[in-house]
Amino acid sequence: MADLFTHLLLALVMGATVGLERESDNPTDPHVGGIRTFSLIALLGALSGIFLMHAYTAVAVVIIIGFLVLLVGYYLAESYVTRDFGITSELSAIITFVLGLMVMIDIIPLELTVAVFVVVVFLLSIKSRTTRLVAGVSRQELHAFITYAIIALVVLPVLPDHAYTLRDLPMLFDLLQQFGADVQGFDNLELINPRRIWFIVVLITGIDVLGYVLSRLVGQKNGFALTSFMAGFVSSTSATQSLAQKSVKSSQVNSLVGAAVLANLASFLQIFLLVGPLNLPWLISIVPSLLLMILTAGVIAAVFFRKKEGGGEGEAESSREGQIFSLMPALKFAALLMVIKIVTKACLILFGQSGFIISSIIASFAGLDAILVTLADMAGQTITLKFAFLTFLVVNATNLLSKSLYAWLQGKRSFALKFLVSVILIALSGSLWLFFY
Repeated sequence: MADLFTHLLLALVMGATVGLERESDNPTDPHVGGIRTFSLIALLGALSGIFLMHAYTAVAVVIIIGFLVLLVGYYLAESYVTRDFGITSELSAIITFVLGLMVMIDIIPLELTVAVFVVVVFLLSIKSRTTRLVAGVSRQELHAFITYAIIALVVLPVLPDHAYTLRDLPMLFDLLQQFGADVQGFDNLELINPRRIWFIVVLITGIDVLGYVLSRLVGQKNGFALTSFMAGFVSSTSATQSLAQKSVKSSQVNSLVGAAVLANLASFLQIFLLVGPLNLPWLISIVPSLLLMILTAGVIAAVFFRKKEGGGEGEAESSREGQIFSLMPALKFAALLMVIKIVTKACLILFGQSGFIISSIIASFAGLDAILVTLADMAGQTITLKFAFLTFLVVNATNLLSKSLYAWLQGKRSFALKFLVSVILIALSGSLWLFFY
């Protein structure tokens, strides 16, 4: 009974929130439903869910059909009188009804229903900004969005998600044997996974597209920060690479460096989620080091965001009219990562456990996730906690420096140098805990 009351209350809160947004968006329009209307709609959806749960399907169907008929009739009458054929409020009403229904039934988890509700309110609240955004979309920008949709939604799904090894390329395998190469142990070496490689391309170009949209919605500097922080949870390396490419044609170098530092700050937060479930004692032992790096990264990012840029606003605006994303640099970076991963796995085969640190350092050029999982599995068992911490400091520093190398190869020199100084300070701050470990 308590759960039923809680769910009904949650449905009412959802409806009232949507109604408050609709009413605040049109405070002088009496035809738009407000808090009471949307609260009742959510409650009606919740009651329909209760009837469905107790096998009163016919009653629920009558309520749903009655609601839809009433809503369609209202829309037809209002559009005829006002000559306004927008359906945002009507769709909001349908979604609110469905949310009330979903709160009561267990088709999807309640957390997911709440997440959908948050997204709906967010989308409704940015109406004025999205209107300005759409009004300013040029043909070139539309072409870029369509191109990215093809890259992400058409090409990516059709690529095979299969790891091709040396054994899968018999001609190359036989050729190496003919030249006397020792290929024993390398026949299962993964050379390429087309879908994973293309996913890196999708990720890098997607960061550019998302950053462009957010910069139009919340301003260029805030757009850089939001996009990079979110992208850092997926791949701080790809986020840094994307920002480095953007620095070539932008005068906002300080903001871009600050955003790159934020992306790496997000990757440090991700370590808690990655290592905690695997080896909590080791995570607790390295928490001070992680906090020092997070604090240092936060301070550095704030400093760069506050610094004045060398160029004027005109240059920043002109860069906005250029390409939204560049495909070729993303392809080159994906190919570079593929080569690094091949070399990494070859070193693991050659060195084994005896060359653990060497192979880990090489692997850090491609990312830290796999190394962290390995360290979490070994720390306190096959290796000591302190040795695992020392290995983490080394590979983390190498990983940060490798991002500086990528930035140097494809970014502006000033961006690469400022980012290099930043990551050196971050790596050194994390190493301070070694004296107290």
